[in-house]
Amino acid sequence: MKVYSFFSDTGKFRFCLIFTLLFFSVVQPAFSQTARKEVRAVRTGSPPVINGDLSDPVWQKAGAATDFYQHEPHNDRTASFPTTVRILYDDNAVYIGAKMVDPSPDSILTELGLRNSGNSLNADLFWMDISPFDDGQNAFTFMVSSSGVQTDINISGNAGGRGFGRRGDRNWDAVWESAVSITENGWIVEMAIPYSALRFPNRQVQEWGVNFWREIRRYRETSSWNFVDRRLDDNLSSLGLITGIAGIEPPTRLSFYPYVSAYLENDGVYSGWGNSINGGMDVKYGISESFTMDMTLIPDFGQVQTDEKVLNLSPYEIRYDENRQFFTEGTELFGKADLF
Repeated sequence: MKVYSFFSDTGKFRFCLIFTLLFFSVVQPAFSQTARKEVRAVRTGSPPVINGDLSDPVWQKAGAATDFYQHEPHNDRTASFPTTVRILYDDNAVYIGAKMVDPSPDSILTELGLRNSGNSLNADLFWMDISPFDDGQNAFTFMVSSSGVQTDINISGNAGGRGFGRRGDRNWDAVWESAVSITENGWIVEMAIPYSALRFPNRQVQEWGVNFWREIRRYRETSSWNFVDRRLDDNLSSLGLITGIAGIEPPTRLSFYPYVSAYLENDGVYSGWGNSINGGMDVKYGISESFTMDMTLIPDFGQVQTDEKVLNLSPYEIRYDENRQFFTEGTELFGKADLF
């Protein structure tokens, strides 16, 4: 009688077969989660009223994004509560309607804060990462808290982290509209993102990368529509896809930021009060899809954060970071691929 050892040919074959079956039984659900999802946007002739109410009949015609996956704390489970996101568009804007189911609406946290407070607020959040060029490098984040606070971020490069913790220009402020409401079944967000707040290619049919996120603050649970592997620390490589947008044209990117400021001061050295009035303007013009010209006339940095006074007893000079937005905007481009 011939006896095969564990490492004989037959033993090796059996071991490999068992290992292969176990591998695919465990890994297959993860593969199904990482498949890129798609949601279809529907053109509308009558845009919805942005009031935090999804009762407008036009929303029922929109494509829906559902089945969110947890990102934190458990990256291998479905979200605790259902979320449904619908997308509409017309010649002027993209419209987002999100319904966040919550069986305990009286427990939804709603702390108020300043614009761009991000997830530093003790409040539930909903946000969207949208990448019109779908290049895995550039995107925009539009976030709304359950208390109605807006946050927007211009992302360039790796988008590691969640919400306000990710890289990008946090001083970038777009002009867009949002409204929220808390209902007996959870809470609702409506958003209108005009095309003037986005940059997208000039082609007949658009396909944009997108992902929708939700945070249930009291559980510290973050979930996303398209599955994002937390180990990768790169949210832009795991975007879903918006299809169905066609027949829109990029608007002329021209904006003016005028200002008027008045000063009244007494420095304690000279008697009397000093006063002055200043005025100026910043201009942005999009030369092409890749280039933007920034101009400033008589800039005023009176509202820029001042540097702290430091008593330096070391032999080294103190380095202060630049805080003026005109000079900091777009500097994240130099951090790509660690070239500089």
